[in-house]
Amino acid sequence: MSLNRFQITLSLLLVGLLWSGWSSLPLKAQSPVVGSEIMAALADRETVRVIVTLHAPEPGTAVQTRIQQIDQEQTAVLSHLSDQEFKLIHRYQTIPGLVGEVTRTGLEVLLAQPQVEAVALDLPVEVKLSESVGVIKADRVWNELGITGVGVNVALLDTGVDLTHPDLADNIVAQKCFSRGACLPGNTDQGNNAQDFTGHGTHIAGIITGRGQTSPRGVAPDAGLVVVRVLTGSGAGFTSDVISGLDWVVANQAQLQVKIINLSLGGGAYQGTCDQADANTRLYAEAVRAAREVGIIIFAAAGNSGFLDKMMAPACIADVVAVGSTYDADFGTVTLANCTDENVTVDQVVCASNSSTALDLLAPGVAIDSTALGGGQSQQSGTSMSTAQASAVAALMLQANPDLTPSEIETILKNTGVPVTDHRTGRVTPRIDALAAVSAVIDSRQLTGISGRVLLQGRTDHSRVRIFLSQEALPVAASTSPTAVTQADGSFQISLPPGHAYQYLQAVYPGYLVGVKNGLEAELGVLVLPGGDVTGDGQIDLLDLSFIASRYGSHEAEADITADGLVDIFDLVIAARNYNRIGPVNDWQQPESATARVDVAFR
Repeated sequence: MSLNRFQITLSLLLVGLLWSGWSSLPLKAQSPVVGSEIMAALADRETVRVIVTLHAPEPGTAVQTRIQQIDQEQTAVLSHLSDQEFKLIHRYQTIPGLVGEVTRTGLEVLLAQPQVEAVALDLPVEVKLSESVGVIKADRVWNELGITGVGVNVALLDTGVDLTHPDLADNIVAQKCFSRGACLPGNTDQGNNAQDFTGHGTHIAGIITGRGQTSPRGVAPDAGLVVVRVLTGSGAGFTSDVISGLDWVVANQAQLQVKIINLSLGGGAYQGTCDQADANTRLYAEAVRAAREVGIIIFAAAGNSGFLDKMMAPACIADVVAVGSTYDADFGTVTLANCTDENVTVDQVVCASNSSTALDLLAPGVAIDSTALGGGQSQQSGTSMSTAQASAVAALMLQANPDLTPSEIETILKNTGVPVTDHRTGRVTPRIDALAAVSAVIDSRQLTGISGRVLLQGRTDHSRVRIFLSQEALPVAASTSPTAVTQADGSFQISLPPGHAYQYLQAVYPGYLVGVKNGLEAELGVLVLPGGDVTGDGQIDLLDLSFIASRYGSHEAEADITADGLVDIFDLVIAARNYNRIGPVNDWQQPESATARVDVAFR
C-alpha cells in the first residue's frame, strides 16, 4: 500500500472523506491498539506519519494538572525513542498524544511502552464544500430580540480566513496556524498568521459572523472570531494538525475566551459513535473532553459522501455536535457531485449529506452565499455550511445566557429544532431554529420565584420583615402592601408571575436600616439589617443614640432594638457600633458569613 494513500488531497469539494480503506484492529484489553495499515505502509517506506494516543488523565482534572500529567507521560515515552526512530511532529499540551514519523523499529518501541494506548496512521482530513438565515429565523433573533452574538468568541479551525475582508476583519480577535511546512511567513509547522488561500475558511467565517457589507450578513454578525489555520494553502491537512489547533484553544482558553469551536472538516467514515475506534478518534475524544471541561462546545460536519450509516471524524465523536444538511428552498431538481435530488422542498435532507445514529442536528447547506477571498461573496454547498450555521446559533444563545454549558446548548438546540424526517432512512433529526432556541434560553432565565433570608441584628426572632418588589428603585410608600413578610428564621419565598418585570427588592423593619437588592436572582442569600435607626431617617446618628439613651431602663418598644422587653445596654451597643452607617444596605452574603454578624452586638 502506497503512503500516498494516507496523504491528504483536499480538493475543497464538500466536507467528507471519500477514502474508505482505513481500518484498525479490535481493541485489546492490555495491549495498544495498532492500525493494520501501518505495517502495510512501512513495507513501502522507511518511515510513516503516525498519531499516538497515551493514557488520559482522570475526567475533571484541572487544566494545569492535566498539562503536567500529560507532559510526564510524553516524556516517559520519548525517552525510549531516538530521533531516528521517531521524529516528533506534535507534542500536545492538554491532549494525551504524540505525532511523528516512525520507523519499523520505532513502532516496536512505541508499542512496548505502558503509556501507549493506540497507534494509527495520521488520518487525513478535508473540507467539503443560501436564504438560510430566514429559514432558521436568525433575522428575527436580531430584529425582535436584539441579539447578534456580541461578546461570544467562536474558534474556526479551517483553511484560515481572508484577514482583510471588510465583512470579517473587525471581528477577528486572534489567529494561529498549525500546518506542517505551510505556516506563513516562512513555511513553518506553526505560526501566528492564519491567512486563507483557498476560500473555504473565509466562506465559513462569513456564515458565522459576516458583517453584511459586501456579502450576506452572518448568523451571529457581532460574534468574535478566533481563526486557527490547520490546513495548507492547497487545502491539505492531517488529524494531528486539527488536534494541535484544539489543544492550543483549550490551553489558552483563559485569554481567548472561546465558547464554541467550528470544525467544517473531517476524515474517515465511521458507524455510530467512534470514540474508541482507533488512535485518531481516541485522541479526538480526549481533545473534545478537554474542551468541554473548560466550557467549549464543538460542532463538526457530518460529511457529504451520501453515507446512510457513517460519518466522518470528528463528527462521530460522542460529545461533538454532528451537523447534516437540508435545503432552504424549493429548488426543483438539484444535481450534486455524487447524487441527484428531485422535487426538492424546504427542509428536505440533502442526498449527499452523511447520516448515522450519531447525527445530532440538521441545518441548511445548499447554495449558501457568504464571504469570498479578496472581498465580495461566493456560493458554496455542503455540511460545512450547515455546521457554521449551528455554531453561530450557539453564539446567539450564549449572548442571551453566557452561563450555558455545552450540554445545555446541545439539548436546547435539539429540543427547539424543527423535526425533519430523512426520506432515505426514516430517521428524524431536528433542524436548527435560531428564534426558538434563543427564545428558550431567554425564557429559562426568567425567574419564576425568589427566596432569601433577612436577619435583624441582635434578635433571635426575625419575623415580620416586610419585603417589597418593584420595577424601579423607588422608596416604599407607607401605605404600600408588602409582597411578602419573613418567617421567624428570616426566610421568605416569593412566586413571580410570568412576564414580570421586577428588578428591585426592599426589606423594611422599624428601627433598622432598609435593605435592598438591585437585580433579582432565584436565591438571594442572607442580608443582615443593621439596628439603631429608631428615628427612621435612613442613618444611625446621635439622634438615634440619644433617643435610646433617654428610654434606658424602660419597656418602650421603639427603643428596644433587641425586642427582649427592656431598653438596656445591648440596645445602646448595637446602635453605637452602627454609628454613622447610612442605608440602604445591600451586602447580601452566603449563610455562613452572615450568621456571625447577627450576634456581633453581644460581644
